[in-house]
Amino acid sequence: MKAFNIDRQDRAILDILQRDGRLAWTALAERVRLSPTACQRRVRLLEEAGVIRGYRADVDLAALGFGVEAFVAVRVERQSPELAAQFREAVTNFDTVQSCHLLSGDTDFLLRVVAADLASFSQFIQRELLTLPGIKDASSLIVLETVKDQSPVPALTR
Repeated sequence: MKAFNIDRQDRAILDILQRDGRLAWTALAERVRLSPTACQRRVRLLEEAGVIRGYRADVDLAALGFGVEAFVAVRVERQSPELAAQFREAVTNFDTVQSCHLLSGDTDFLLRVVAADLASFSQFIQRELLTLPGIKDASSLIVLETVKDQSPVPALTR
């Protein structure tokens, strides 16, 4: 994927929208010192280029009863692309899996999983994840505290 070049004004727009995606065009334009029309045009270009993927509510999963968050490192049988494809399909259907990343190195996939409690998490691992065909190994890391959880645009280095 080709990188989309952004300037300081685009960066300012992204920084503000990441903090408040519901901000009115006029307020956003005022904060970045553009006309509302020019600001809206820049946002639309960022959306069309895929830089802005969408707008979401930032939900506190613990407030909804998901008291356990964990990262699960999974290794699958590498000799079977079919089993890896089945694994990919299966994890997309698990509601408890919040994200799944294909990795390089000894771990094939890293999952971020949420559950109501340790018993529910254990049940997910034993009855759902480890029963998938092709799983060689899975190890869990329970999150004790989240120190930082945000995705601001990194500083412009170009």
